[in-house]
Amino acid sequence: MNIKNKINLSITAFIILTILIVVFLVYPIFLEIKKGSEDIISQKQKLAEFEAKTKNLEKFKRNFPEIKTNLEKINAIFIDPEVPVDFISFLENISRNCKVQLNISSGLPQKLKGDPWSSLSMQITSAGSFPNFLKFLEKLEQSIYLVEIQNLNITRLSEMELKSKEFEGLILGNVKATFSIKVFTK
Repeated sequence: MNIKNKINLSITAFIILTILIVVFLVYPIFLEIKKGSEDIISQKQKLAEFEAKTKNLEKFKRNFPEIKTNLEKINAIFIDPEVPVDFISFLENISRNCKVQLNISSGLPQKLKGDPWSSLSMQITSAGSFPNFLKFLEKLEQSIYLVEIQNLNITRLSEMELKSKEFEGLILGNVKATFSIKVFTK
């Protein structure tokens, strides 16, 4: 073998050895560095999310006393569908204050399509003077409860109706109102 062949063989061996070193040593090191940097970036993102959640939690803790009163007010506008005693007592109180007779028939709780919350429908029959009935309706609409008045029917009481026991104490010219209300529930 001459010197030229030995040099070519040495150069070829050096190139092959360099390629093997790059493929088996340097490339895996770069892959590990890339994987490690991706892990670090992921951990930084998780840490930033955690810090943001921590700040939001601390802000919520500071603002909770202020928010709590609003939450209690919001909770109070919905009635309990199983026991609507508070709402019925409210209706009876405003009817007494407005000097209007009241008869309430309650339905079952239901969730109607298009309504944001479930509701309870009630059929109400009342009798009294027209101005007093208007006061009753106004107080009902201005109440803290979410109420929707539906199917309002008002008629003047006839002499025959005034003789019945149901309308005892009322006079000619008073009205009888039948209407449905929808009250939103929890």
